[in-house]
Amino acid sequence: MSDRSRLLKLAGHLRAEIQAARAGDTQGQFPILDLIGNLRDEAGTHAELTALVTLCGEGWERAVHIVESGQAYTADDIAWLHDLLARVQMLAGLAESSTDWGMPASAPPPAAPPPAVAVVAAPAVPSAPLPDPAGEPSIPAEEAPLILNLNEDADLLREFITESREHLDNIEQGVLVLENSPSDAEMLNTIFRAFHTFKGGAGFLNLIPINRLAHVLESLLDLARQGKLAIDATVIELILRGRDVLKQFLDEIEGQLGGNRPQIPITIPTALLKAEAQEVIEGRHQLLAPVAPPVLAAAEISAPTPTPAGVPASPPAPLAEAAPVETVSSEPVSSGSAAVDAAAEAARMTTPVAPAAMVKVDTGKLDGLLDLVGEMVIAQSLVGQNFSDLAGLNPQALRNIAQLGRITKELQRVSMALRMVPIRGVFQKMSRVVRDIAMKQQKKVSFTTSGEDTELDRTVVEELNDPLLHMIRNSMDHGIELPEKRVAAGKAPIGNLSLRAYHQGGNIVVEIEDDGAGLNRDRILQKAIERGLARPGEQLSEEDIFRFIFAAGFSTADKVTDLSGRGVGLDVVRRNIERLRGRVEISSQSGKGTKFKISLPLTLAIIDGFIVKVGEERYILPTLSVRESFRPQPGMVSRVQNRAEVVNVRGRIIPLLRLNEVFGIASSSREPTDGIIVVVEAGTDLRCLLVDGLLHKQEVVIKNLNDMMVHKNPMLAGAAILGDGLVGLILDVNSLVHLQVQPQFAQTV
Repeated sequence: MSDRSRLLKLAGHLRAEIQAARAGDTQGQFPILDLIGNLRDEAGTHAELTALVTLCGEGWERAVHIVESGQAYTADDIAWLHDLLARVQMLAGLAESSTDWGMPASAPPPAAPPPAVAVVAAPAVPSAPLPDPAGEPSIPAEEAPLILNLNEDADLLREFITESREHLDNIEQGVLVLENSPSDAEMLNTIFRAFHTFKGGAGFLNLIPINRLAHVLESLLDLARQGKLAIDATVIELILRGRDVLKQFLDEIEGQLGGNRPQIPITIPTALLKAEAQEVIEGRHQLLAPVAPPVLAAAEISAPTPTPAGVPASPPAPLAEAAPVETVSSEPVSSGSAAVDAAAEAARMTTPVAPAAMVKVDTGKLDGLLDLVGEMVIAQSLVGQNFSDLAGLNPQALRNIAQLGRITKELQRVSMALRMVPIRGVFQKMSRVVRDIAMKQQKKVSFTTSGEDTELDRTVVEELNDPLLHMIRNSMDHGIELPEKRVAAGKAPIGNLSLRAYHQGGNIVVEIEDDGAGLNRDRILQKAIERGLARPGEQLSEEDIFRFIFAAGFSTADKVTDLSGRGVGLDVVRRNIERLRGRVEISSQSGKGTKFKISLPLTLAIIDGFIVKVGEERYILPTLSVRESFRPQPGMVSRVQNRAEVVNVRGRIIPLLRLNEVFGIASSSREPTDGIIVVVEAGTDLRCLLVDGLLHKQEVVIKNLNDMMVHKNPMLAGAAILGDGLVGLILDVNSLVHLQVQPQFAQTV
């Protein structure tokens, strides 16, 4: 390829993503951000393209702002993207080219593209435009958009989406296995069958663009199964990109089915990807002698899947003679392949030999059932409380009530198990993240997972994805060093990153541990002092210093990259984990590595809490947020400047909050020594709460409050009906800890 071949390919990818972006949607924000950054870096290798470097740098800054806002594209954003695309085309010297980027300006106009059917013909029929004499692939015109028939096919489309997502997960995990074990015939067959089934379902529903893309990728894999194509970095990258595009189609279809997106034709560029795959099919395999006998898969001996009219099947045919075509991956691969050790086992376990019978149930119906079970538990508790007051009247009735209580608890246990799902899916997604970052940064990493079968509440698993993503990226970017730096430090060139999950004390613990550079304690403290989070000379424990990295906007990075440097990631981790009523602990040794430990409740439907009494009211504090409780001694509570009250807890000064004053109710404790102090924590911050009494510890069913009540009083996280029928309010510890701005009292005296 010419010197600008990679630049042209990146520009082509950027054009495809920008054409697919639309106002009111977030689709494509991360790929566009990544492509602009890659364009900037690639243009920097060409001295004559300094203007393009500047343009991409400014564009990357705005793209970062859009991504960090968490908002969908606006009409102005879309207009800006198209303007940026035009300027990139001009500065890269593409303005005078044809619309098929990558084709020299002097080249004659291309012939009219063949019918769309030709794109998915058998390998013997050249259907994608051949590369130009300079070796740079042209970008074919896009095929017709995908038009859905929601009135007639809505139910079938929902079924297709559910099954297809499972196939895409299997494809992603299988490809990660093949990247490290290219000769794994069983895994190759698994991926091939997934694409084959995917293609058949799309053909049945007349989803032509999906069918054609899946067919081309299936043909690519079929050559590998026959031993005529080696599984190398180019093939791996093509399959992963194809999987991502197919997922985009599913997301768009699901959005229209759910009414979240307008019912318009779906246009996602696929022609460039199919052209690149076709080049490999037509040219690359001719350079390779067969490396193994053909591998037969179950898909070959089963009944053929019907294909839509106009899309021919792929019968065996002699391979066409074609000139070798050099295909370059869009990212460096030779020195940056991630050794994803656990991926093989994880992928195999997703295809059990004898799966148990499954019934698919709408999650809305399941949630309704669980709500009714919760109501029944509350009702049974009320009835049991009433009968306990009449203990001497009817012993048989009491025995029956006790039996009812046991059955109700068992029903609650079984129904709660319906909400539980393995954490395996989230762990598998992290394998892909590690692999992509390792390739991009040219790092070598051994990524291992354990405890994938650990089960959590479905909502917890869904909310855990973003925190884990940010922490894995943090470990890869800041923790794991480049191979040469590891060798210079006396370490193995391959870094180790592990992700574990296990049960501990009725909670779930997720650990992310690496053997990288570790946290720089002195630098973190210096940055915290600069930002006013700590004072010079203040005595802080190592744990307190490490917790500063969770502060909003906190970063010790020397420069901002497309992965980190803005202090956003770990702030998201802290907020998301606190919203799940969990907490994060950090341990690190400089030069040896870092471990993050996340403790989470098993479910969000039930909370394990302390029931405290304030006046005649009762409140519930989540057990995970309670650090300790004690009755204060005279002299422990004092005032600072005759305003704020503080408590001296073993030499540490912690602000005091009287709950009766917060909620405006009468208290039976006139002095702090008459009540109980409960120390609660939210992140790095502590607060003492003064209550009249600590009643007991209890598991309660959470009832959500309406938005108006939460808006008026953000210190309330929910409510629960207690055993005597009275309502107890669940307190939001994070809001209580940060209620009112206080001076920095957390110091050692």
